[in-house]
Amino acid sequence: MKKSLKKILFTILTVFAVFFVVACGNKGDSKLNKEEILQKNVEATNNIKSGNKLVTAKVDIKGGATIEYTFDISLIKDPFALKTILGAKGEDVKITTFIKDGVMYTNTLEDNSWQKLDVSEEDMNKFKIILNDSIEIYEVLKDNLDKVSIKEEGENYIISVTKNSDFINEYVKKSLSDTIGQNADLKAKNATLKYIIDKETYFTKSLVLSFDAEVQGQELKALTETTFSNINNVGEITVPEEALNSNN
Repeated sequence: MKKSLKKILFTILTVFAVFFVVACGNKGDSKLNKEEILQKNVEATNNIKSGNKLVTAKVDIKGGATIEYTFDISLIKDPFALKTILGAKGEDVKITTFIKDGVMYTNTLEDNSWQKLDVSEEDMNKFKIILNDSIEIYEVLKDNLDKVSIKEEGENYIISVTKNSDFINEYVKKSLSDTIGQNADLKAKNATLKYIIDKETYFTKSLVLSFDAEVQGQELKALTETTFSNINNVGEITVPEEALNSNN
């Protein structure tokens, strides 16, 4: 596999891990008010002050390798603090990043030392949307509610979209194009969506995105699963002393 393709696949995984993760579903309950449930989910998401987010991402390359990543995130919006751990299956090395008090600390792969970088208020605001998946999803679904299915299952609402709906395929294609360049040779199909909303709090519990794509002539299947936990209950995020004391 070409090095450039590996880089593109890594970018696809990490960007989707941070900003959009969703997969398929079943026939829903026609008595449920789709728009009301989705709007309450957005309102609940807007009120999130902190939380944990765990993403697992997998890409199967036709006739080639399988690439798997995990992305473990803890975030407090105010005062802003963030910790992320990015790991790859089969690799011992993990990349840990902290952002606190306007400074980003990242450990390097070569010698596990730390590097510091000042982060602007504008950039910190971009990181704050890491927990806002439901808001972006609503923007995609709101004009296509006839293709959205919602059903009750125990303490949850299950939201899904008919397999391979054109608007989901187009959204995936646009997102990938924005990520790797508008002129990139890519196609997206068979996108499926499913996510779970807590009936009491309207917080999103989990999301899955599944799609097939062709990138630079290489066919692949991608699956990203996300779970949310500890909503509004994240304690102090502490930067290690060795990171704070780094001179890099």
